[in-house]
Amino acid sequence: MLTVHLNAIDLSRTVVRSRPAVMQELAAAGRRVTQADAPTYLAGWNARTRAALRPIMRPYLDLCRVPRWVPDFLTPAGWSSDFDAAVIDEVVNTPAALMREELQPMIEAGRLPARVGALAAGDQSARRQLRAAIVAFHDVAVAPYWTEITTAVHADRAARGTTMVEHGIDRVLHTLSSHLRWNASKLSYECPGGADVELAPAGHGVILVPSYLGIVPSFADVGGGPVAVCYPIERRPPDLAGRKPLADLLGRTRATVLTAVAGGRSTTEVAHEVGISAGSASQHTSVLRSAGLITTHRTGPAVRHSLTPLGLSLLEAGSS
Repeated sequence: MLTVHLNAIDLSRTVVRSRPAVMQELAAAGRRVTQADAPTYLAGWNARTRAALRPIMRPYLDLCRVPRWVPDFLTPAGWSSDFDAAVIDEVVNTPAALMREELQPMIEAGRLPARVGALAAGDQSARRQLRAAIVAFHDVAVAPYWTEITTAVHADRAARGTTMVEHGIDRVLHTLSSHLRWNASKLSYECPGGADVELAPAGHGVILVPSYLGIVPSFADVGGGPVAVCYPIERRPPDLAGRKPLADLLGRTRATVLTAVAGGRSTTEVAHEVGISAGSASQHTSVLRSAGLITTHRTGPAVRHSLTPLGLSLLEAGSS
């Protein structure tokens, strides 16, 4: 049993991320394709991804094959949404002692193949092969679906925000995941065959990280900061198909603006998120507001946009 103990200050500092964490999604994808019985909503994605697998991806997939376990170094605690050289470097350049500590017991128990031993020993060639595997697997398993994954995470976060406003944090934690149990001050996860683990943010709060491809919750506690809880979204579209129906309806840029607003954004933040000028972002949000898809409220010198129920429904339907 893993239990996170939350005090009143932790609850007041609990937040929900509005964007998916790319390395968490990639690790979840690796677990999905290396294990049987993919759920119905991922049947098409699973078939397409399996068909695209190549030998170059094996060093990464080797690390994802153990049920209900993945090496911590594959999922950096920074929870970055950007798949770039920095996040790949953080994984590949993990200190040799830490890699060995995580991998060697699994190799000796026969749960990981012996060829992983080179990586556990800190072999530089094995690290280069891991880097190439990460990039190649991301290209086929996550990159083509990133817009849909992001849209689903935005929608989940918006729904959590509505629950928070209408019912409070207690209801949010009660309904977070069927794998998690919330009881008074304890958020618990039953880990099959695992030892008892106790985590306490001690006033630093909790970061809730929605995951589209996640199978079960995962936790990160780096000490001196909030505890992160990555939980699988349970209201997902029927399947990942790389479709962009919102773009067909609204136009690509305006659909992306609507997606960006889902987490609650200022005009400047929308512009940064979408990669457009502030003036262009203002024009797009004006059109979306006139259509009844978003609302806008002034907070000091800035304005913040949020989805209306109609906008949220459209965003959710646009991923199905």
